Amino acid sequence: MAKLAPIRAVLRPLDLAQHLFEVTLTLPPEALASGAVAAMPAWTPGSYLVRDYARLVDRVRLLEGRKERPLDKLDKQRWQLPPSKRELTVKYRVYGNDLTVRTNHLDASHAQIIPAATFLYLEGQLDRPVEVRFEGFPADWKVASALPQEQGGYLAKDFDTLVDSPFELGAFRTRSFRAGGTVFELVFTGRHNGDEGRMVEATRQIVEAAGAIFGGFPFRRYVFFFTFTPKLRGGLEHKDCTSLIADSHAFDKPEGYYALFQLVAHEFFHAWNVKRLHDPVLGPFDYSRENPTKMLWFHEGLTSYMEHVIVLRAGVVPWSHASKELAKCWSEQVQRPGRLEQSLEEASWDAWIRFYKQHEFSPNSSVSYYDKGEMVAWLMDAALREGSRGRAGLADLFAQLWARHGEDGLTDADVRRAFRELSGKDPAPFWDAYISGRAELDSAQLRRAFGLVMEAKAPWEGLSIEEASDPAAQRRARAWTGLVLASNGPVIQNVIPGSPAAGAGLSFGMEILAVEGWRTTTAAEAQRCLAEPGPGGKVAVLVADRGRVFHVEVALAENPERTYRLTPDPRVGAAQRAAFAASYGQPHPAAPVRRGVRR
Repeated sequence: MAKLAPIRAVLRPLDLAQHLFEVTLTLPPEALASGAVAAMPAWTPGSYLVRDYARLVDRVRLLEGRKERPLDKLDKQRWQLPPSKRELTVKYRVYGNDLTVRTNHLDASHAQIIPAATFLYLEGQLDRPVEVRFEGFPADWKVASALPQEQGGYLAKDFDTLVDSPFELGAFRTRSFRAGGTVFELVFTGRHNGDEGRMVEATRQIVEAAGAIFGGFPFRRYVFFFTFTPKLRGGLEHKDCTSLIADSHAFDKPEGYYALFQLVAHEFFHAWNVKRLHDPVLGPFDYSRENPTKMLWFHEGLTSYMEHVIVLRAGVVPWSHASKELAKCWSEQVQRPGRLEQSLEEASWDAWIRFYKQHEFSPNSSVSYYDKGEMVAWLMDAALREGSRGRAGLADLFAQLWARHGEDGLTDADVRRAFRELSGKDPAPFWDAYISGRAELDSAQLRRAFGLVMEAKAPWEGLSIEEASDPAAQRRARAWTGLVLASNGPVIQNVIPGSPAAGAGLSFGMEILAVEGWRTTTAAEAQRCLAEPGPGGKVAVLVADRGRVFHVEVALAENPERTYRLTPDPRVGAAQRAAFAASYGQPHPAAPVRRGVRR
């Protein structure tokens, strides 16, 4: 097959303070013989939402000698190009002022270029190479990319590779290390209160722990992009790199480092799970529309669990922290009303329209394929350990899938087959309960496999010693209305279906003005007044809804909510200790049995 002539792209800043830059695309004649359609992607892989990047693009022009003319726009994201026997140049302006891992951001300090939000592609010609150059940016700025550099530019072998390769420009800091014959580069942008040396060393340990699962790395070079900015956190996986955003001020406590290390582990594990081992729907992509799959529970949920496995095996996060995180997620999932309404497969399929477009009722009608998937992954690890008598866990399932399927595509049937082979169990009951079904999470499996107990605590059991001796405090702790109030005031954020508040007709967005005649100006005041009579009591509530003020009476019930704590089973056996150590690379947290000493 003849080598395709590349599209040549040049990016230039227009006004960094206004977050504007210009893209010039030079299109080869062979791409234009019959005309062509240039399109802007509607989304970026790894973030399953139509973002309509074309809304950030304007002044799309065709250059003909010294003349410019606008291209005919076919719809929201496509432009018609005329037939041509010579190369044509298209120029357009892009606005980038959204600092996330999915969107462009540039200012006087740096430029983060997300290719899906930047480059037009030619329909039907995604295989065509793209050369990218940067001109006119500040002289002291550097460029970082996972793409190979050639003659001052960066070459993507096709559009899929380009989309998978973000750019960072600026006066960033770089570190690197080698592991397993692969070079790992770390690019740090932005100020923070952390220790970059600690971050580099932890990343190295995480990389080695993940690589050990798969027997090495499927790349010779990999780039971690670290961006630090206040109060933000996020990550997006790519085939040979990952983009990470962390809170600049998070590192005054160990938990700030732990959160970053888990994020690193999560996104790096995606280098296998989803970027290479993936549902065939997820690559090559249709960039013009949604690409739904029922397997996001596998690609994201299982990765959310494996981030804990990896940081524990790497020794960069202690079990005491991981256990709190796992128990917190368990508490949230077993009490989320939507667990009874939506399965993980359904949550995966509807991610495009439901997960990324939450509304007030979402907690009552849906689950997160990340969080619920993480808990199901934990149970799957336990089921594999129990069925294999400790010989295999979830990490082994991934290793087998990688050895067997590599980058050839992965189906649900393939995952079931590997589960059956490793556990010796029919996968259907597990899938019917937790993946295609809506069964309640069962912590008994964790006890049997790992010697871990999920201990439930009622609200009144968590009172301080002083509060526990106060009948009024006990009474309030036992009362429940089913109202979830916003953090910034006594405004109803959610109403649990079937709760006393739902029965009284309270709903989203209403404001609690007063309870039993007492004015309530904060959420804490409202909740305290609502709980005052205790279970079986009633309260008169003054409510405002869209300018209308009215009274309702709410009958209180006993609080069904529980928080969970993960504790070691005091009767843990040798097999459970061994299974725990095999999964997490650490000794079981239960204190060793002390034998009597003769004196």
